[in-house]
Amino acid sequence: MRLGPFTGIVAVVLIVIAFGVGGSSPDIGDSGPKIKLYYHQHDASQATALYLLILAGALLVFFAGSLRHHLSESDPHGWLPQVSFAGGILSAAGFWAAASIALALIDASDKRRVGGEAFQAMNAISNDFFVPFVGGIAIMLLAAGLNTARSGNPLPRWLGWAGIVLGVLMFIPFAGFFAFLASGLWIIAAAVFLARRPRTEAPAAA
Repeated sequence: MRLGPFTGIVAVVLIVIAFGVGGSSPDIGDSGPKIKLYYHQHDASQATALYLLILAGALLVFFAGSLRHHLSESDPHGWLPQVSFAGGILSAAGFWAAASIALALIDASDKRRVGGEAFQAMNAISNDFFVPFVGGIAIMLLAAGLNTARSGNPLPRWLGWAGIVLGVLMFIPFAGFFAFLASGLWIIAAAVFLARRPRTEAPAAA
């Protein structure tokens, strides 16, 4: 589908909006009652943010599938397109898991029997639960970059090298956060180039 790559752009936009709407969550060192009160008072914004993350994860799967399709056209027998697709799946699963933890915090915020220690534990997990979706994006960019840098297809070589650099940086502490932010720009650029590619003509029947 010609519109397939644009699912990546929509996914990036939804992720940015979700993090903006969700705001900064309580710190790990905050008390349980403070964390519980925060999620009780901000249940609407947090619910909106997690719903947007769920939608973004679904669209990211479609983008990863479109990316694999275009990579496979240039390298039909290669394995890197499959690795790139697997990275997109892993990242989407990470976003959905993070949304599930946020949902548990919201759901428990108006339950009297749920104590402060439970909120401290869930909040600590929520704050540090970034490895799956960041690692998945890193794998997707790294595999797509390696596949593209050597052939210049289906993306420009410079974008392939950018994917390699960002993919590696996302596995480096401290640098990974900034590389993850830049990965959104990579996805947008890749989506535009893939959407502009000429369609492959079907072979004529014998």
